[in-house]
Amino acid sequence: MASPGSDSPRGKQVLRFGKYKGWEMQSVLDADPNYARWALQTLASSTYKSQLDFVRYIRKHFVDDFDYTQDALLKDAWYLDPRAQVLTDHDLDPELKCFVYDAYADTDRSFIHCNVDAVSEKEYRSMLDQDLLKLYDDDCYIVCLSTGTFYLKPEVVNAAYSLREKFRKYQEADKLHITAGTPSKVVNQYWMSPRHLASISTGKWTLFFDKSKENEDGLTELDICYRLLRENSALIAGLTAFKVSTRRPNSNAANKQQGVAVIYCDEAGRVDVLLQLAALLSLKNRRYYWKYHTSRYSKDGIKASDFYYDLNVPSGSV
Repeated sequence: MASPGSDSPRGKQVLRFGKYKGWEMQSVLDADPNYARWALQTLASSTYKSQLDFVRYIRKHFVDDFDYTQDALLKDAWYLDPRAQVLTDHDLDPELKCFVYDAYADTDRSFIHCNVDAVSEKEYRSMLDQDLLKLYDDDCYIVCLSTGTFYLKPEVVNAAYSLREKFRKYQEADKLHITAGTPSKVVNQYWMSPRHLASISTGKWTLFFDKSKENEDGLTELDICYRLLRENSALIAGLTAFKVSTRRPNSNAANKQQGVAVIYCDEAGRVDVLLQLAALLSLKNRRYYWKYHTSRYSKDGIKASDFYYDLNVPSGSV
């Protein structure tokens, strides 16, 4: 497929970096969906405007071919409902809490997220008919609470109200799976960790496990990984924290059937940590990549990794 270059029609967005530099962004999505998945996974935390523009374009226009409606656990999830798009676009859940903070998101939002715990269902319903929730400048509502003033578009309020029952149903179900240590059955949240990740070390190993195929005990590879880490992480010298993904679809994931375990450790002990993980999790003899937690960039894009280690083969820098 030829690069559209400078002849691209006005209004078309053109890629400004990488191997498809000069191509229209939509042409890249059509020609190489895997590149779009890679970009979502790799460039989401970039500091380059050109890369962030591409990530935003992908999130808005890329339609993956994985059919979540065929998943018995996910098919009724609130975020797969068409009404949820306005909430997920602004990183809100039906409780109107911000579940992801995007420092690089567009700044021209006409509302500030309502991040409060004190609003009951009854109070929320009454807002529609009382001064607590009123039209402001003809396009959004203003919510006045003791914790502050918050601006919400009508479609945000309506979507949250209509999807809240679904959200709370899965929240209750998730509690059981979190306690049981089965992240592959947790639907509402993106990550599980046995403790708060308050202190992040210099870098991380990223390990991938199947989250769809269950054994005779009803456990996936991801579930087994999480349970082993939960029970043994304190015994792994140099491991500072870890988190494991859940069943909830993540737009940054390149493989929808796989879950990921993120293992945080310092640079000095990274190889020792991996070798201990290899023994604990029965890792295959292959190449594993370690990244600095704060990404380091090359001249024309983010470096995928800063260091690799081949099990049973000498390590080296990328």
